[in-house]
Amino acid sequence: MDEITAARAAQAGDRDAFAWLVARYQAELRAIVASAVADRDDRLDVVQESFVDAWRGLPGFDPDRPFGPWLRTVCRNRVRQFLRQRIPRRRRELAVVDAAVLAAPGPEDAAPGERIAQLKRCIEGLAPEQRSLLQRRYVANEPVQRIAATVSKTPNSVSMVLLRLKEALLRCMERRQEATP
Repeated sequence: MDEITAARAAQAGDRDAFAWLVARYQAELRAIVASAVADRDDRLDVVQESFVDAWRGLPGFDPDRPFGPWLRTVCRNRVRQFLRQRIPRRRRELAVVDAAVLAAPGPEDAAPGERIAQLKRCIEGLAPEQRSLLQRRYVANEPVQRIAATVSKTPNSVSMVLLRLKEALLRCMERRQEATP
């Protein structure tokens, strides 16, 4: 079966044809989702929801156009929706990291609390360019757009790096907390 035949058959309600399309595109959608979603279970959920969205959206699919780009767009839209829904929860989870980064003393100062001390040790474990990025954004309060321009990246890319760094710091702090007797 080829893609065009499968897409038309799936659009007509053929579940086997849609299963063939799922098998054909599953790895590609996983890669798309993996670029934005860190948690494995969340990635699998987003991929599955993308296929559900595609199944439901098949009546609006133009069978004279390629199926792959349409499906990738459905997937990217699902990723955006997932991230928008998670932002409030992630903000709560990462609020302690944000506060600790802002309150972190300079290298010559003593850490005022254990969370700050944990964060400081976690930050020290980062690469110098990662530490610099955190310092520019959260200590010097430099706008993301300005940082992006100086490191030849898009503002979205810099924001994503910052988010991943904060998530990594949170995980590091959690590991340190669990290791503390």
